Amino acid sequence: MLPTLSVVIPLYQKADVIAETIEAVLRQSYPHFELIVVDDGSTDGGGDVVAALTDPRIRLVRQPNGGEAAARNRGVAEARHDWIAFLDADDLWAGRHLENLATAAAQGDAVVVFSNYLLASRFAPVMPAGIPAQVTDDFFAFALATYPYAVHPSAVMIERAALRRAGLFPLGAPMGGDTDTFCRLALEGAFRYVPEPTAVYRDGHPTSVLAGQMRKRPLPPPFDRTLTALLRLGAVPPRLVPSAGRYRNFLMLEYARQLLDVGDPEAAREVLRRHCRLADDPLRYARRFLRTWSFGHRLYVLSRQVVPSR
Repeated sequence: MLPTLSVVIPLYQKADVIAETIEAVLRQSYPHFELIVVDDGSTDGGGDVVAALTDPRIRLVRQPNGGEAAARNRGVAEARHDWIAFLDADDLWAGRHLENLATAAAQGDAVVVFSNYLLASRFAPVMPAGIPAQVTDDFFAFALATYPYAVHPSAVMIERAALRRAGLFPLGAPMGGDTDTFCRLALEGAFRYVPEPTAVYRDGHPTSVLAGQMRKRPLPPPFDRTLTALLRLGAVPPRLVPSAGRYRNFLMLEYARQLLDVGDPEAAREVLRRHCRLADDPLRYARRFLRTWSFGHRLYVLSRQVVPSR
């Protein structure tokens, strides 16, 4: 039986795009949903844009500014249904998005279902077209073998009970909190992947979280500390310990890259030394390590002029 869904949109300072985002929800081919928009203390009139809409499926909740995680968690608390689909206020859905995810959830074998998604900056899906629909009981291994950021907040639907068991979205994490949540959910049960790319992540929009974070100094991924704590408590299933460790290693290698990108090779070298394992990802580790030295950085700059990839 196909489920009735709750859709949660956290809203902060996106009055210019929120109507378009809501329209993408209202035109879904799957009609069985409620839409909860949590206005997280916006001062640009975004909440008023939502309040003016008359569709009975829309509920507007207002709260003082507490951050995106707090807004999502408030939406979970307000939700009336067992499955919750999330959509950022500046992202979009194709018309079949909820239908595809609801059909996947109805299989009854996963606590998270997620679709492929498009990056608006290059309008291309992040996951290769050849990866079939599937259920995986090791999300870490799946992500490392396909695309490390396989799950995006605007392309995911989560079983409410599993999300609560996992601890919801972490408050106060300016970057990486979504990934931390998905990693904790991977300890709760299987994920099901839907290959059709029906969500659009507008990564180039000036109001996106990524655009804001790119202007700031990078911070370590929350999952580094989360996994350490969970391992200490014995809360990680033994079969997932190796792959979860490799995924944490990837995140820390990415953190080292971000430090290099902002011109702090000493900090990057310390991250590599203290938090990364050469054996888990030798090629990526070697590339990062070389960049911490002046000659390696010069080689990197030359390579970027020839092949624009990391």
